[in-house]
Amino acid sequence: MIAPPFDSIVCPIDFSVCSANALRWAAWLAQTSNKPLRLLHAVHVDMPSYLTPKHRADILEQWAKVRAEAETHMRIWVQPHVPEGLDVHFEVSDAPPVEAIIAAAHRENSWVVMGTHGRTGWREVWMGSVTTRTIEQAKVPVLAIPPDKKLC
Repeated sequence: MIAPPFDSIVCPIDFSVCSANALRWAAWLAQTSNKPLRLLHAVHVDMPSYLTPKHRADILEQWAKVRAEAETHMRIWVQPHVPEGLDVHFEVSDAPPVEAIIAAAHRENSWVVMGTHGRTGWREVWMGSVTTRTIEQAKVPVLAIPPDKKLC
């Protein structure tokens, strides 16, 4: 058998239906290739420059709690979508989503499996697309799973 050309699967999680669908695909790929599944949730907030050091410290203290709650929620949320016994790792990043995904994928020789909401036209131009920008910028394969592609 030929070894898969990657060391792990990175699957960004935004808790949407599209994300759950992509997670099932990522879990299947990780299971069939016997590779770890690395789940990532990015929660980014820009810190305004006008905040006092005290306000910054307060926000950073609250931010640590938000990150812990995000990881706890992610661990619960993924359970119905991931088979038992799969090697799963959880990460919550402070970076903007595209940067967080690319950094996670490039840290190891990973493939990215992520959902796409299927937005087109002005909606995508105006809002941008995390999936599109990840595909454009990543130096690893990115599998974009459309919302209507269900795992058999």
